Amino acid sequence: MNDLIIILLVAIYIAIVYTIPIVLYKKNRINKRTARMIIHFFSGLSIISLFFATNKWLYFIASAVITLIVFLSRKSTPFLKHIFHSMNDEQEKNYLQGPVLYGVSITYLILFSIVTNNTIIPLMSTLILIISDPLAAIVGKNYGKNIFSILGNNRTFEGSLAMLISNLIIISSFFGFSMKALAISFIISIVELISPSKIDDFTLPFSASLLLINY
Repeated sequence: MNDLIIILLVAIYIAIVYTIPIVLYKKNRINKRTARMIIHFFSGLSIISLFFATNKWLYFIASAVITLIVFLSRKSTPFLKHIFHSMNDEQEKNYLQGPVLYGVSITYLILFSIVTNNTIIPLMSTLILIISDPLAAIVGKNYGKNIFSILGNNRTFEGSLAMLISNLIIISSFFGFSMKALAISFIISIVELISPSKIDDFTLPFSASLLLINY
């Protein structure tokens, strides 16, 4: 399929992924956190389009443009302010820092795929970003009993364990279970522990891609 057609379909997909949760939030059907998590999960699945790409640079440019749009989504920006008000959390006063870093991560992973000619690792890194990270937060918030602080970040043992197990399942699904898979899963979990919540949308896929490159 022509790259431009695929990119157009991805752009439409991303627009839908953003629009539906925002509309549901505006209608008070879901809260802001849920809207953000839906967008967080489904927008990352666009990385699958790389498997059909012949010119990945076009995908890199498209991802950079989408990231720029998210960066420009501020409370005073015409039209785009609806994205900001439907997704920002209490600490994001000026722009959507988390979603912007998320877009930077996807753009980086596309560049990684171009440089290394590898699409599996960007997919795995994205799955860790969209599955392991929110799963750790959900488990930690709802079932976390043992709270500890590392470098000023409050985490729970239960959430970190969920991160570790999820990482291991994702990596083992592609490469099979091994002690190396366990070690990489553990290191990625440590990265999540020491990363402030605002930047782990980048540190997790970045570290995962570097750790997995020589698997």
